[in-house]
Amino acid sequence: MELRKQNILNELKILKLKGKSVIFSNQEMIAGKVVTEFTNRKIINIMVVAKTQSGKTGSMLATIKKYLEDTNNLIPIENIYIITGLSSCEWKKQTKDRAPESIQARVYHRCELPNTFVDEIKDKKNILIIMDEIQVAAKKGQTIYKAFDSAGLLNKQKLYDNDVKILEYTATPDGTIYDLMKWNDSSSKILAEVGDGYVSSYDLLQLGRVKQYKDLCGYNKETDDIDEKVFENIEEIKNDIENYNRPLYHIIRTKNGIEQEITIENFKNIFEPDTHNFIKYDGESDIEDINTTLSSKPSKHTFIFIKEMLRCAKTLKKQHIGILYDRCSKNPDDSAIIQGLVGRDTGYDNNGISICYTNVDSVERYEKLWNSKFENTTIKWNSKTTKFANGILSGKNTFNDPADYDGFSVASDESENLREPIIKKFDTQKEAKKYYVTELKERIGGRGPNTIKPNENGYYEATIRSIKKIFSCTEIRENRRYGLNDNNYRFYPCYEEINNKETLQWWFIHY
Repeated sequence: MELRKQNILNELKILKLKGKSVIFSNQEMIAGKVVTEFTNRKIINIMVVAKTQSGKTGSMLATIKKYLEDTNNLIPIENIYIITGLSSCEWKKQTKDRAPESIQARVYHRCELPNTFVDEIKDKKNILIIMDEIQVAAKKGQTIYKAFDSAGLLNKQKLYDNDVKILEYTATPDGTIYDLMKWNDSSSKILAEVGDGYVSSYDLLQLGRVKQYKDLCGYNKETDDIDEKVFENIEEIKNDIENYNRPLYHIIRTKNGIEQEITIENFKNIFEPDTHNFIKYDGESDIEDINTTLSSKPSKHTFIFIKEMLRCAKTLKKQHIGILYDRCSKNPDDSAIIQGLVGRDTGYDNNGISICYTNVDSVERYEKLWNSKFENTTIKWNSKTTKFANGILSGKNTFNDPADYDGFSVASDESENLREPIIKKFDTQKEAKKYYVTELKERIGGRGPNTIKPNENGYYEATIRSIKKIFSCTEIRENRRYGLNDNNYRFYPCYEEINNKETLQWWFIHY
């Protein structure tokens, strides 16, 4: 066993020398946290949330390295697995290329989970299962759940008896994180710090390099017409391209079927075909690896129209990329947005000139979730495994739901059992007082809220749970039910930005 450990440590050194898998200090730090957490015998499952293109694979390899260097580690190298719910040969190839040879045979994507993976781990002891992109195929009844069920992993005591450790990685945990936190002291979460030079989707937004996407197709099936507005939207792209001083690649995500062809024709109406290239990248195209194309400097501006490609996991060569344009949706999946083209443009190698058109609101709310360590459940998040009921964000039927595991005591979902109070927001105390008189005085009685005076710095303070201070709107929302019943109300000053007096709001809360 010691010889095998040394072999894989040597393989990691070789990968580092070749530049394929360089482990950085922030990844070593994440790995250290993971291994330390797992020394607590109660911990079965750890989720590492790491921003897109911030080095998840490096963190995984750093964790394996730390495990092998730990003399107390009982997990043999042949019992370490890397799996994903992605059905992607590209992910498998990319992951294997970066992993030591001793692990490559145990890298599995979705198609291999039901049989090969299950047969491998069934009844094994001392196992580490590293899961990548856990937001994919994450619902109850889907592949990961079925594989875990077949392998006998949906049993808390069996996980303890067989010393099975599960390590989950994702940039967008969606509902899986809220279900995992119901495991209480059997689970943990770690937010991965990024390394120096990392550029996030929110950084790009702050730099003015993220813009709101719009429809580029405009096809009306009923009238068989094209909305002329789409040509204005494409002209906006043209204005950006004209500011570049050299030819670049511009990646446009299209709809399926005939709407892809219509979108391409729309572009040809704006961009002269003789002076621009137009190519497709989808399951039917001749391009095997998009990076082969992107690595070559284009002779003229080249549009790459993609269909069902370049979502999570894929790392792009960014040097010659100009515009990235995600497909516009009326009801966007926030997770798909963050993992989409804006996510592909993040990382340590951003070229400093790219512009991404996507859903700006998703980028802003993701940053808020991240800053709250994914604990602010008042932030709405639309994904396949989340629900937003009664103003509370929670998981929805994910493979992490302890209700589907034997041995867990699961509390009921408060989002279904708690009433949501009415929150009225006003610019002035006078407006709030008027609302009380017209809407509540007859039912509740009394004179309504007393006038609140500012402190010596001109800020208005509130008192909640005997704590008097300046509250943010987020904090008030989190405490919106405190002390509330059918016969009273709560009245609070709060600030959208805690350091900006101009963002003052007056909240009137009641049932």
